[in-house]
Amino acid sequence: MSTYLVTGASRGIGFELCKQLLSRGEVVIAAARTPEKATNLKELEGSHSGKLHLVKLDAEDASSIKAAADKLDKEFPGGLDVLINNAGISGSFVQCSQETVENVLAVHKVNVLGPMLVTQAMLPLLRKGSKKLIANVSSGAGSLAGKLKFVEDAEIRKTLPYATQALAYKQSKAALNMQTLTFAADLKDEGFTVISYCPGWVATDMGLQGQELMKTKENPTWTTEQSVELQIKLLDGMTPDKSGGYFQHTGEKLDW
Repeated sequence: MSTYLVTGASRGIGFELCKQLLSRGEVVIAAARTPEKATNLKELEGSHSGKLHLVKLDAEDASSIKAAADKLDKEFPGGLDVLINNAGISGSFVQCSQETVENVLAVHKVNVLGPMLVTQAMLPLLRKGSKKLIANVSSGAGSLAGKLKFVEDAEIRKTLPYATQALAYKQSKAALNMQTLTFAADLKDEGFTVISYCPGWVATDMGLQGQELMKTKENPTWTTEQSVELQIKLLDGMTPDKSGGYFQHTGEKLDW
């Protein structure tokens, strides 16, 4: 039995991670901006007494993150085993030439600075744990190599609006990947495993919003349940020699 902290736990992938981890007997700390309003988490807490713990944590607010870390330090003297930095937003999808500073800053604050601050705040607890695993939920959108086709293929640019849109989101995930590599280097000698992974295109609120914004008829490839089942399998297989890796949730390595 291990102790997991999942951010962005009130819906989508985060909530499903909590459900599936609890179903196999893990201790789960579900972090959300307003856990008192998350009726789904409250119901889950009621059916997993002593195993699910709710904590208020706003990835945009450094003081909220510190308060959550202080609270968990008192409640979990044995520390944390796994941190899953799942909280994230997509921002608005507009042409790159029309992107706004406001949108870029809003997306980076949640998708990049949030995981950085949460990781820093939770390090003392993770150092006490046995697994020392930090998993950043990234995206294939953060792969520079994977996006070269948008420049090289005129047909893609004509048929896929996303090719020239979502700069803030793509930037944030590329930055998160560099953050993963730098933390992996920083914590390597302490036996940590720090990775980024893509959950696939999942039929969550964000995934369905992306379908609409990209103006594509293609449906999300994975249900939340399918994606999370594979995510957990991926995390189970992580060892320190894989630290600094960038993975698809199905296990394949992604190109940076």
